[in-house]
Amino acid sequence: MSIGNNSMVPVLGSGWSRGLNNVLRGELKGWFSTRRWWVQIIIWAACVNLILFIMALTTPKDQISMDTTLMLFNIFMGIAGPIGVSIRMQTVVVGEKRSGTAAWVLSKPVSRIAFILAKLIANSTGIVVTMILAQGLIAYLISTFMLGFSLSIFGFLAALGVHFVNILFYLALTLMLGTLFENTGPVIGISIAFLFVQNLSLSFFPALVRYVPWTLAMPANEATNPSISMNLMARIPVPSFTPLYVALIAIAVFVGLALWIFQKQEF
Repeated sequence: MSIGNNSMVPVLGSGWSRGLNNVLRGELKGWFSTRRWWVQIIIWAACVNLILFIMALTTPKDQISMDTTLMLFNIFMGIAGPIGVSIRMQTVVVGEKRSGTAAWVLSKPVSRIAFILAKLIANSTGIVVTMILAQGLIAYLISTFMLGFSLSIFGFLAALGVHFVNILFYLALTLMLGTLFENTGPVIGISIAFLFVQNLSLSFFPALVRYVPWTLAMPANEATNPSISMNLMARIPVPSFTPLYVALIAIAVFVGLALWIFQKQEF
């Protein structure tokens, strides 16, 4: 018997979770056993925190307000996060379907539900580490030690949790679109279009401000309505958490649809 066969780990379990541990382990290794995780941290730091860092170095402290600093961080995170995760996730399912990898993996003792859930859990974990926690820590250090602001740790963490829900919304949407389409164009196009259509729709239907995910991280109606994340960071009472609840429900729907669509497809 070969060494390779001796080192193989049998897949245990049955039903929807069959093969989940093995597939998830492989997906997580793709994130954290390579240089991907720290490369992603550097990329997102350039997208989200570089402006804050330059501002802290070049602008006198008495000319920088805490509100402006927090607003910049939330806006960059609110724009770069959804766009970045849409770009990253566009090939997660479509690419494996087109290359035949999905069919090969599913020919093993791996359920289709486990295949999708492994993608969801691994990429969510990678994004939490590289985009949410790392960028939040960088922004907090800049704000506290370079600019001298006194920020609530709990409020800051709560705001990062809101940002995670916002980014997870687009991750789940892109994952679902990946099961629906065979090409990456509609997957990334619909996700990014939805991001910006929200802001446009608020100009015509202001009542949507209470429901759309846009207001989780971005100000609405020309900054007259600060985002939920901004209010939490600035320790301002949040008028309504309805957009957060709507986003969580939508995430559950997107994941449910992704699982249902993927199980119906032939490879």
